[in-house]
Amino acid sequence: MTVVTCCGDQDRNTEASETHPNRPPNDTRNCYTRDSFDWNSCGSERDKACLGHGGCDACVADDMGGYCDDNGKVFVSRGSRFEELKGTQLIDRFSGGNSRRRDDIRLKREERDMERQMENRIREMQIMDRDPLPQITRRDTTSHATPPTQSFIGSYLNIIALGLGILLVLLSIALSYVKLTKTP
Repeated sequence: MTVVTCCGDQDRNTEASETHPNRPPNDTRNCYTRDSFDWNSCGSERDKACLGHGGCDACVADDMGGYCDDNGKVFVSRGSRFEELKGTQLIDRFSGGNSRRRDDIRLKREERDMERQMENRIREMQIMDRDPLPQITRRDTTSHATPPTQSFIGSYLNIIALGLGILLVLLSIALSYVKLTKTP
């Protein structure tokens, strides 16, 4: 498999999106005017990076979307045209304030890819009846549900009530026996 390199030394397979063929890589998006990037022409003579401002060789990737370096003049795309940066715009661009942005985008992509891989692995295991996630068993609402078991205190109260009931029955038998034996 051949590695295709887009303008600004961007690997087409990892930096550009095949699913969005008109979206340039994040690090060189300012080298292309609106709708001038084509994933299929990336790295070829038909690549329209920095068109009219140095061509593909002038495209320089950076954290802020890249720029065209045309013999010392810096150009960035603004919609359908290129604009030359001057003075404070150049100072702001090259001061390095947004150096973490590129790493953040890559981390988010890697995190999303890892999450997708884990989800696919879980689904695969579920299909093979080896579900790694515990399942919650639901009670069938159509059949008669079993009554809940009594608590510890409820059991003791039932035993005490049963004992008192038996004691009352025995006392009433004893009293009736005593009453029968006393009357001559």
